[in-house]
Amino acid sequence: MALPHEQSATAREQQGITLDEMLPEAARLDTLRVNEWSLGIAILEPTAAHRGNVLLVPGFTSSRSTFFCIMQQLADAGYRVVAMSQRGQPYSQGPDSPEGYSLAELGSDLIGVIDALGWNDPVHLLGHSFGGLVAAEAVIKAPTRWASLTLWNSGQQNMGVDKGMAEGLAGLREHGPRALWVHDRLASGQDPDADLRGELNTIEQFYYDRMMTTHPAQLDAGLDHLASQVDRVDELRATGVRTLVSHGDADDAWPINQQRADAERLGARYVVIANAGHSAHQDNPADAVSALTAFWG
Repeated sequence: MALPHEQSATAREQQGITLDEMLPEAARLDTLRVNEWSLGIAILEPTAAHRGNVLLVPGFTSSRSTFFCIMQQLADAGYRVVAMSQRGQPYSQGPDSPEGYSLAELGSDLIGVIDALGWNDPVHLLGHSFGGLVAAEAVIKAPTRWASLTLWNSGQQNMGVDKGMAEGLAGLREHGPRALWVHDRLASGQDPDADLRGELNTIEQFYYDRMMTTHPAQLDAGLDHLASQVDRVDELRATGVRTLVSHGDADDAWPINQQRADAERLGARYVVIANAGHSAHQDNPADAVSALTAFWG
């Protein structure tokens, strides 16, 4: 099982386009002061009749830019969209200790974001990958604040600690973020030292820079949460918040049968995105947007 990093889309790689470059022209980049930290967001107003507000939460080694590829389509469908970077991720501040990234703190940040935005009506919440763990925490903490929850390529049961995850965490703690980069490059059969020789392509450099600008304590806590994840399905179901479970048909980060089982236990809508991996919104934006707007609507 692969570590649940964001995976890049082949079409974008061929064009040499980074996620940051996919920011819609009308989107506004901003920061919000939440729980003593400055958190980076991107906000896009609806271009059609307003149907609701949406908060998009990224996963491990990710940032707000992961969602730039679908923000315009969601706005065109009538949604006010905010994509955020969690504390310690690029464009956001965060504490120096992993203890400052507890699920309770991270979940509280999501509530703080919608408070800072002045959103009083219930909000559609989406958590991608590790962001799904954080989104679940926010829903359990304050269910009345959310119109719906989407677990996007994200499971709610323990994945277990495999060798790769244990080695990645050990390397990170001993040598810092680059050790995690090297671990991933070796695991995927790529040159681990291409960055030292300045030989990364545009897309690789983007992902390298993003990992290096993520706070090491955030990476440490994120891996630890993934390794020690507990089953939250019954707690989520008890909130009564309407839920969608969706993943790419080739998702190799969370076991697909586990995500399907989560949906069944939650009584949730379950949608598989064709021709997509762990980052289904990047691999197949059209079908991803269709699934989301059908569920929200």
